[in-house]
Amino acid sequence: MNMTQFESFEKWLFPPRCVLSGKATQDWDLADDYLRKLSRPADADKKGCFVCAEPLAVDGVCGRCLQSPPAFEQTQAGFYYTSVMQDLIQAFKYQQQLHLGRLLAQLWQPHLAMQGVDAVIPVPLHADRLLERGFNQALELARQLVSGDEHPQLLPFAVRRIKATAAQALLDAQQRQQNVRGVFAVDAAAKKTLAACRQVAILDDVMTTGATLNQVALTLKAQFPHLKIQAWALARARSHASDL
Repeated sequence: MNMTQFESFEKWLFPPRCVLSGKATQDWDLADDYLRKLSRPADADKKGCFVCAEPLAVDGVCGRCLQSPPAFEQTQAGFYYTSVMQDLIQAFKYQQQLHLGRLLAQLWQPHLAMQGVDAVIPVPLHADRLLERGFNQALELARQLVSGDEHPQLLPFAVRRIKATAAQALLDAQQRQQNVRGVFAVDAAAKKTLAACRQVAILDDVMTTGATLNQVALTLKAQFPHLKIQAWALARARSHASDL
């Protein structure tokens, strides 16, 4: 029996099972009915802001980004933060199901344009939050998306969170901005690499108001004003409020 035959036999004997329902699946670790419920900003019937990916009636730049542009120039969001994606991300982050990071990255990667991006910087956790959770979900996603020596390179600790803050999910838009102000710093060891970059992407799991991603971008631009910056978010939640 060759390797292909063995893998086929193994798949027949132990078929993939949906991480949400437990039912056997064909290819993905997510049942087809859940896959169909995933909503993507890039779907033909979906429109959004080019800068912040806020859902819009037509493609373009939203009024908030025109009035108060963020420090990043573009957002690439893999999915909208609908119920299925919310269940997957919450299980990944809060139920210690780290294997879901691989599935989420596999779902996201085909729709992510990495051309021209020199480095990917995951949004950091404060040391206290990292100790409590045991891992940084943004870093785990980035590790799955960026591998090997090819561009873009992963800069896992280029930015540090130097102040502990309340969880963003508990705050409104204005409080989110205040909560993350002045909490990030560029790590000295990464400065030489960042100085040589032309474009970087800041990666987070969920983007709601964009406050966290914007503060990381502001921190980078304060020292490297030449940088072009993209925001990468696995899921885009509707902000329902002043965005940045």
